[in-house]
Amino acid sequence: MVEPGLELRLLGPKDASALAALEAQVFADAWDAEHFRALLGQDRFVAVGAFDHAGLCAYLTAYSVAGELEIVNVAVAAELRGQGIGRSLLLFFLEQGRLRGAARAVLEVRSGNAAARALYASCGFVQVGVRRAYYADSGEDALVLEWTPCPD
Repeated sequence: MVEPGLELRLLGPKDASALAALEAQVFADAWDAEHFRALLGQDRFVAVGAFDHAGLCAYLTAYSVAGELEIVNVAVAAELRGQGIGRSLLLFFLEQGRLRGAARAVLEVRSGNAAARALYASCGFVQVGVRRAYYADSGEDALVLEWTPCPD
C-alpha cells in the first residue's frame, strides 16, 4: 500500500541532484550528483524514489544483473522514518522487479540495525548468510538477506 500523498517512481539522470542531497543527509560516505548522474544513465543501475509535497523523501538504489537485484541503499529522510515510506518504496521496487522477471533480490544490512532488519523481514527477506566484520568503520557484521518472489 502506498502512503497517501506519496508518489513512487523510477528515478532518472534529472533526479541526480535531489538524490545526492538526500544521500548526504543520510550517509556519511555519500555519493555526489555527478556520480549518481553517471549511474542513472546505465541500464543495470536502478533507482526508485518516494516523493511527498516537499520533494524526494526516500530512495532505493540497486543493480539489476542477470535476473538478480542487488540492493545497494535504502534511505528515508530522518524526520519521516517510521511512517511506512521505506516499506512502500521497497514493496514497489520488488513488485517492479518481479514484473520484469527478477528471480531474487539480495542485500546486506548491519547486524545492529534493528529497524532495517524489521523492515526487510516485513517485506519477505530472509537471512541467508553473514559477512563477519564487514563494515570497516565499526567491525560490525553484515547480514546477507534474500527475497524471492512468490509464484503467480
